[in-house]
Amino acid sequence: MIDECIYRDLMRVYGSLTYRIVESIFKPSMRLYLRVNTMYISRGELIDRLRSRGIEVYSDPYVVDAVYIPLRGPNRVEDTGRGILVDRFAAESIMLGANLYAPGVIRYDEFSIDDILTVYAPNNMVVANVRAVVSSKELKNMRRGLVAVNINPLYYAPPIRDLEEYSMGLFYPQSLPAILTTHIMDPGPGDLVVDMNAAPGGKTSHIVQYTRGLSRVVAFERNNRKAMRVYETLKRLRLYINVVIIPADSRYIDTLFRLYDRVDRILIDPPCTGLGVRPKIAIGKRCSDLRNSYLYQRQFFTPAYTSLRRGGRLIYSTCTLTMMENEYNMYYLRNKYGLKPVDLGWIPYADKVYYDDIVAYRFHPLNNDMNGYFIAVFEK
Repeated sequence: MIDECIYRDLMRVYGSLTYRIVESIFKPSMRLYLRVNTMYISRGELIDRLRSRGIEVYSDPYVVDAVYIPLRGPNRVEDTGRGILVDRFAAESIMLGANLYAPGVIRYDEFSIDDILTVYAPNNMVVANVRAVVSSKELKNMRRGLVAVNINPLYYAPPIRDLEEYSMGLFYPQSLPAILTTHIMDPGPGDLVVDMNAAPGGKTSHIVQYTRGLSRVVAFERNNRKAMRVYETLKRLRLYINVVIIPADSRYIDTLFRLYDRVDRILIDPPCTGLGVRPKIAIGKRCSDLRNSYLYQRQFFTPAYTSLRRGGRLIYSTCTLTMMENEYNMYYLRNKYGLKPVDLGWIPYADKVYYDDIVAYRFHPLNNDMNGYFIAVFEK
């Protein structure tokens, strides 16, 4: 179920609660959060629009640009004996109500249009019943496109990406801790802000929204395809204001882009083991993945430090639960670079974490049913 090395690392944080943490990784948070694009609509107006479509939606009591939709479930999903096997990524979306598209399909039984089928994850977990909109013969020649409509997922959420409000860019689906990251960063008008790991553009777009387009944002993403996703996010949200997207490796920003001592806010949200992202069908990470991850994350620290101006702030965040990628790297940042940890006081939904004399904020499933997430702030 989970690699012993990963389990031991989690035990350093959660002790006797580790089993409950691992269990919760396979279940979704029962609140689906949306970030309201307050550049173009108020939170109340968006709530009214969604409720007029029959969607149950509420304001978050603490975060002014966040709303949430309650998930329903787990539901009883029938195993019809005829079905479609999908990859892990498709299964994790379909179990929350997404429709089935061709790229996620691995193999399938014969079926006709309008047949009711069962969708299976790679571990044979039943995740949904779907109604076919094509036949198996048609699917054989499909590389993309809709295969089946989800009629009974394990957990139900409305198809928010099919809404007019989504295509109009009035909201962005985002976990609450990720939304809070920009509030914690607190960029201001005129600030030079660098997002070192920008894809898919959620935090980059939020920085623009938060500052009403008055900050200067540089978004780095080394993968060209992912850099295009950042552009598409900004375009849909109509937040391409004072932003430059650079398809380059941000581990070299200090030397290649001459940002020495110039940046007011810098965000390191690096690739990680992603153990806080819920729900998961399986945890495929191993000890080598964990070690490679936290060592790779450290490669962003020197360019971030040298780019940051005196008095500027570095925000380090991950969507994982491990101590090696969180507390250990926080400790490394403080000791190697002499950065000053910033105590922000109370942060909603977060546990305040102390490690040595460093303070940070940890979100996890056992506290308010949050996704796993970690945020630390340092000042130069």
